[in-house]
Amino acid sequence: MNVSAIAARESATSLALPLVAVFVVSMGFGLVLPVLPFVLAVAFGEAVSRATISWHTGLLTGTYMLALFLFAPFWGYVSDRAGRRTVILLGLAGFIGAMLWFALARGLVSVYAARAFAGVFAAAVLPVVFAWVSDVRSPPALARAFAWLSASSALGFLFGPTLSGWLASIETVASAKALALPFYAAAAIGGGVWLAVYLWFPESPIRRIEDTPPQPDQSSLLGLLALSLLVMLGIGSFEVGLALQGQQVLKLGPREIGWMFAECSLVMILVQIFVFAPLLKRFGRRLLAPAFLAMAVGIALLPWAETYPALIVGVGLVAGASGVLIPALAYLVSLAAGTQQGMAFGKQTAAASLGQATGSAVAGWMFAVLAGRSFWLTAALLALGAVAALRVAASLKR
Repeated sequence: MNVSAIAARESATSLALPLVAVFVVSMGFGLVLPVLPFVLAVAFGEAVSRATISWHTGLLTGTYMLALFLFAPFWGYVSDRAGRRTVILLGLAGFIGAMLWFALARGLVSVYAARAFAGVFAAAVLPVVFAWVSDVRSPPALARAFAWLSASSALGFLFGPTLSGWLASIETVASAKALALPFYAAAAIGGGVWLAVYLWFPESPIRRIEDTPPQPDQSSLLGLLALSLLVMLGIGSFEVGLALQGQQVLKLGPREIGWMFAECSLVMILVQIFVFAPLLKRFGRRLLAPAFLAMAVGIALLPWAETYPALIVGVGLVAGASGVLIPALAYLVSLAAGTQQGMAFGKQTAAASLGQATGSAVAGWMFAVLAGRSFWLTAALLALGAVAALRVAASLKR
């Protein structure tokens, strides 16, 4: 593989379609959240209780995460053999179908099926895009590429609820039909992305024998997967606890809580774009432990945040640390994966999905029992993660 070929693949424009693919799938996840309780109210009818809607809202989010957990390794394995481009096209086609299904869903079973379908095919896009990028970019450019991909995912999650809330609130459209508009819009955007990928997205190059990376470092991979699960468990617990802390302790309204989540996404994006690559270049794998520790400190401070500005400081610290950890772990997984990039990223997506689902589910129960002190349990787990990160970093092959 000559230098000019590598430079062509590593140009800024070569990353455009992977960024857009990750953005649109993340947008589809975030887009559902603001309208899901209202979709459930329509599915159940007028007699449904608030508790029932809350319960099914949580279960539907868990259904999506469960599908990611189950199918991400499968799609990664398939992409290692059938090619990344084919799997990404299948994933985007499934995403479009899931959005249309959700728009047309009327009964509860149909809503659950559409949510599971979306998770199955999101699992064919997110890890496989990371694997494709690791195929075509050399290690010096890989960290920055992963940072941009992580930022694109955060931006999609930030944009999705905004688009959904606006379209579902159009007063000139009947309320039931307005609820379907966000899904039709997502399907249309997804259709444009699918066409662009079909026309211009190249398959990963077939590596020559002398270019083939070493076989996977299984012990290091296992440690990195455990750290990925722990990071997302912390984020899932943090998100639920933050919403409950704002509503029940600080008596904040939906707008103030929404701004906190927006701040979290924006800080993550800025850190991933401007801060992560220089830090990784200087500290390498030694960056993991301090980032885990900073995230633990940020979460531990939240019970003492008795004012809105103090809460913003804690949120910013957690967001900055997680903004470093997510692309750093993806980068190290790529280096340890050897020839099995698709399978490795599939397993990492599965571990992250399991961690986030577990953290979100347990956090609500912990907050009900312990109130703000529940943050300290999450912080303690992340502090243990900092110790584990030291061991994992030491075990990684240079």
